[in-house]
Amino acid sequence: MIRLPFCRLGLVLLLGVLSRAVLMPTGVFAADHTNLEENIPTQVEDAYPLPYLNREIQAFGRYEQDREGRDLFRLEPRMEIGFARNWQARIGTPFLLGNGDRTGSRNLIAEAMYNFNQESQLLPAIALSGRLDIPTGLSSTGLDTHVRFLATKTIPYTSLFQRVHVNVSWVRNSDPMSDERQNRYIAIVGYSARVARATVFVADYVREQQRRKGYDSNIVELGIRQIINPLTVLALGVGAGIAEDSPEMRVTVGVQYSF
Repeated sequence: MIRLPFCRLGLVLLLGVLSRAVLMPTGVFAADHTNLEENIPTQVEDAYPLPYLNREIQAFGRYEQDREGRDLFRLEPRMEIGFARNWQARIGTPFLLGNGDRTGSRNLIAEAMYNFNQESQLLPAIALSGRLDIPTGLSSTGLDTHVRFLATKTIPYTSLFQRVHVNVSWVRNSDPMSDERQNRYIAIVGYSARVARATVFVADYVREQQRRKGYDSNIVELGIRQIINPLTVLALGVGAGIAEDSPEMRVTVGVQYSF
């Protein structure tokens, strides 16, 4: 069994990140509703990490129903830290409820992202992230890895801070079941605009190869990110599936708090 060594690795990563957070100088950091976070409230994320020394507690809840009427609720608390310049780390645990596929519930997720450049007149901002899904949860026996490319470009000559985003992920399942893919991809094209001083509108299209062989999903999502006080952002999103294998619908509520 390879599960116990990975559990220990997850605990080491968790302790390291939290220790770094505790040792950072204290201060107050304002929330940034234009800095898009994965699943708060849509899947698209921009290519910018948290500012250096910034820290956030984040959480989202997502209800999803598939074409066969099965329900799945995902609740994921996590912590995000700008631990170095142009770097951020994220650690969290998803809890899956309902009668849908709950594989991976209570896994430990550790991720780091690095931004290579600020955008210029011609080039977008570009970042690369790596993620480990450590098998501490339900029906999990192998270490899954995610590598993601992120790009963000501002649309010029507008007053709404409009931006276009591209995310492309490669996911490797290190210990697949007979009906599961070992390698799969997720591609996302997104758009965001600051429609009011404290409000950002987000939209994306998600094309995903699902874990089960032969199944692919296509989802369109719309969402709003709203500052409710200088340290807190609330988010609400809705999504609808396109084509047979896609979820029927999803609703996501998220929150992030800077400290």
